Amino acid sequence: MFDCISGKTEYTEDEAAAALGISIAELRTLVKTHVINEDLESDIPIQSFRATDLLLLKMLSAPRSAAMSHEIV
Repeated sequence: MFDCISGKTEYTEDEAAAALGISIAELRTLVKTHVINEDLESDIPIQSFRATDLLLLKMLSAPRSAAMSHEIV
């Protein structure tokens, strides 16, 4: 899944990217594409993320073919 820190309730942008194994730029792209759903010209950092946010972003960042293999046929 992702590397969560036990007992931690909020993650900074740096911590969130590290936990997901992606760069901050990739994290911002995921958020802009799937959460904000806007093509903003500037990269506005999000101040904090929760573990549930990271789980959702991890699912959204998974390759489509891996996600498709879990569907019931």
